[in-house]
Amino acid sequence: MSSYWIDESDIAAITRVFYANIRKDELLGPIFNAKIGTDDERWDKHIAHINDFWSQVFLQTGRFDGNPMTAHAKLSALTPKHFEHWLKMFAEAGAKTLPENKQKIFNQTANRIAKSLQMGLAVVWADREDGNPFLEFDAARPSRQ
Repeated sequence: MSSYWIDESDIAAITRVFYANIRKDELLGPIFNAKIGTDDERWDKHIAHINDFWSQVFLQTGRFDGNPMTAHAKLSALTPKHFEHWLKMFAEAGAKTLPENKQKIFNQTANRIAKSLQMGLAVVWADREDGNPFLEFDAARPSRQ
């Protein structure tokens, strides 16, 4: 296989480093720890699930069973700041674990997914009484014009 293609070992490497950092991060750690817990067994299960996600994205393995939009919509405290920080940390993990060409592929894909999730949250949370922090991502739905 060409060195340009993402493989399972790349996915495992970046997620291992990324989530080790997330668990202790001041901004994102509390959100993840509240949802996942703090014990290693639950984190290992979450990382395996996320590895399945990335494997589906890059390798079309069909292993991922989940709905990222639904999962993120349940996290009512999310703001664009969380996504920006997540992307920064993800890029840092990639820089520590992957060759530059693979980092670029991961980062471009992660940025597209983050933008898509934020656009979705702008719609899903459109009528939130406490405000919608993702309105800047609203793709100007015809029903709101």
